[in-house]
Amino acid sequence: MAQQTNNFSNWISQQIEADTTFTLSDAVRSPSRSRLAEGIFPTRKDEEWRYTPLGQILESSPDMDSRSAVTPEFINKLKDAMPQAHTLVFINGQYSENFSDNQTHLENAGLRISRFSQLNSTQLQMVEETILNAALTDDNIFQHITLGLAQNGLFIELAQNVDTQTTLHIIHISSAQGDTSFTNPVQVVRCGENSHLKMVEQFTSLGQAAVITVPASYIQMDKGAGLVHYKIGIENNETNHVSNTSVRVAESGTYQSHQYLLGSKLTRSNLEVSFTGPDGHAVLRGIYLGDENQHLDMRTYMDHAHPHCSSDQHFRGILNGHARGVFNGMVLVRKDAQKTDAQQTNKNLLLSRDARVDTKPQLEIFADDVKCAHGATIGELDPDALFYLQSRGIGKKDAALMLTRAFAAEISQEIELISLQDYLQDKIAASLNEIVNASI
Repeated sequence: MAQQTNNFSNWISQQIEADTTFTLSDAVRSPSRSRLAEGIFPTRKDEEWRYTPLGQILESSPDMDSRSAVTPEFINKLKDAMPQAHTLVFINGQYSENFSDNQTHLENAGLRISRFSQLNSTQLQMVEETILNAALTDDNIFQHITLGLAQNGLFIELAQNVDTQTTLHIIHISSAQGDTSFTNPVQVVRCGENSHLKMVEQFTSLGQAAVITVPASYIQMDKGAGLVHYKIGIENNETNHVSNTSVRVAESGTYQSHQYLLGSKLTRSNLEVSFTGPDGHAVLRGIYLGDENQHLDMRTYMDHAHPHCSSDQHFRGILNGHARGVFNGMVLVRKDAQKTDAQQTNKNLLLSRDARVDTKPQLEIFADDVKCAHGATIGELDPDALFYLQSRGIGKKDAALMLTRAFAAEISQEIELISLQDYLQDKIAASLNEIVNASI
């Protein structure tokens, strides 16, 4: 990587010089601000970023813009995904107290949700320790943009031995209408020993302006904790979304991640999971659905550093038009991680000759008593299956739609939250209906 001079880098320098107030200490901010001052962005020569086009981001110079008014009706439509959940709403990166649910009953149940500016010294120390311990193998500049420029953040703290029955639904809305907008939400999650939580993150757009979104999440799971984490991306076709998520799973902890990337111009999702004790488990699932010139990019890194841990990854992509999908998955099994069970699968369906997928599942194994496998496929709709359905009186478009929906359903049917499963399957079906009608 080399230092670059570009509009976005210049804009970042201006923000650093402005020196806005941030709650976290210099121990967290200074390394990120130093990295930002260097102005070094990944290029196609960097292996982890060789397929990710950053040109539009680098050409951008975010500015103040006009914003659409967010209405209760718009919020209620988003709440349809999880009508019984506790909802937190962020509009253009700012917490909206008016649209968010009251948190008193959650605190009484052992779940505390606070903005960084509200934290006491003990909580702030926990937040900073979680961030500093979350060393990403891909220490990309976007993580430092989030930390170096953020003025606030969200801390979700679940006490020990709490099995909360309330699902958190965190909604991020962009309502920009004018020039390029910028948001950088920071989120820290601490799950206490033997605690369990379900959390849904939803990124969406009300406006149609260009948006640069660079969220970062730092998740610490103590012994025996469990977290089911859903991420839904349905943003406008001018959004560039680059996220970093670090998860540390202690002894006997279980982490489940479900990602559904259905919108945006470019999405790059970087998810790293590290086992910090034995008997940990991780399940990663994902669907990326692209049309026209969308670019949807998933990177996972699974670090097996302790024995008797398991990880199971299954990602599927459906691409049409000139869309491009990328899956880059690494599983590292260290020398002492005996009895590891690691599975990794990526399957892709191309609906046009111009669509493209780059898939790179990887295993790096230094232990000798393991059970590991990986695989990837790229193909078109099965002509024999299409012919069979048509021979039963089903039209070609309907047959193609049935097959593509079935391809996606093998992932979406694993969603445990029924209302969320119905919501996402409806969104996927609507998108596939448009794609299939255009491609057949």
